[in-house]
Amino acid sequence: MDIEFVKLSPTRNMTVLVKTPVPRDKQALVGQLIMDYSNVYAEQVGFLEKPENPKAAVRLQMAAGEFCGNGTMAAAAYLALKNGINAGESVDIPMEVSGADDLLVCRIKADEKGYTGTVAMPLPLDVRDCRYEIGGREYSLSTVFLPGIRHIILPIDEIGSDFRNILETSADELKKQIEDEAFGIIVYDKINSRIDPLVIVKASHSMCWEGGCGSGSEALGIYLACLTEGSVEIPLKQPGGTITVNVKYDKGIKAVSITGKVTVAAEGTAYIDL
Repeated sequence: MDIEFVKLSPTRNMTVLVKTPVPRDKQALVGQLIMDYSNVYAEQVGFLEKPENPKAAVRLQMAAGEFCGNGTMAAAAYLALKNGINAGESVDIPMEVSGADDLLVCRIKADEKGYTGTVAMPLPLDVRDCRYEIGGREYSLSTVFLPGIRHIILPIDEIGSDFRNILETSADELKKQIEDEAFGIIVYDKINSRIDPLVIVKASHSMCWEGGCGSGSEALGIYLACLTEGSVEIPLKQPGGTITVNVKYDKGIKAVSITGKVTVAAEGTAYIDL
């Protein structure tokens, strides 16, 4: 099967967007094959579809149906490129996105090196402490439930510097404990304002330490806003760069947005055997 694609780098969270129509029941498999090292190779895959809402420019359907902030910025940047945006110009791209009930608007500004995207994120469904067993130890951790994905906030001083090995070896147990199809574990280093996001998507059998995570950044901002009961604007360092999260809080979460850099890496045809 020939798959037309574009590969983008939102905060080095390498994202492939599939332009060829693919039935929903085949998307998880196609996404898994495209992400493989022997194919295009990426951290995540989304599918560009015709939207139902006439106000939307496109629908972004992630491989497992989850919501993805970086994928949203990547898709908006690609549309801005195709629309011929020039350096110094800005454009608002309205989109349908999997995992989000309402139309989302992503503002894209072009510069000589690529694009800066700011996207209004869906509000959390719930924020509460949940118990998890990780590496043979039980934790009570703040968990942010977003449409299509939950993110678990794990302070680095609770798990220690060997967190990558501990979480990777605990992945199968976590899958059994968590019913969600997609979930993230956001290792938070408060001193350095840094996160290391591990995202697991069951349908595509993927486990990835992401270079940058939009919804994970949102979750951390929501966690901090709930903790302080106040609005938050914070740049969060990540392995691939920085994502700035802005949370408006007034007796609850009222609005959230993230801002990050996007560049276009490649565009072409992938060949996969279904």
